[in-house]
Amino acid sequence: MSATADWTWLDAQRAVGEAELAQMCELSLAEVGELVDYGALMPRETEPRQFSAACIAPLREAVRLRRHYDLDLFTVSLILGYLQRIMQLEQQLRGLQAHVPHPHELPREGPGGWREPHA
Repeated sequence: MSATADWTWLDAQRAVGEAELAQMCELSLAEVGELVDYGALMPRETEPRQFSAACIAPLREAVRLRRHYDLDLFTVSLILGYLQRIMQLEQQLRGLQAHVPHPHELPREGPGGWREPHA
């Protein structure tokens, strides 16, 4: 596996240092600091300048969109917030779907199947 694809297998509970995060997401340390100032990146409470690895995937996507659309860093911070929220909602949806029976196990609702009228 290449070093650039290793981030996809990171454990979300893992702490990532500021320099490592910057390198993995192709940002400078100043840009990471600016994203922290905007509130888009939150360092771990127990370890200053350490971040959850869960922020890597949405941050990489936001940086990709930045390059593609020539966006400023403030816009990247907004996009990052939306991407993180989407990930949270998708996770909640998967959790809810895990508790719902499969469609073929659900009782049939609505009108019954078509039957030919008998004379």
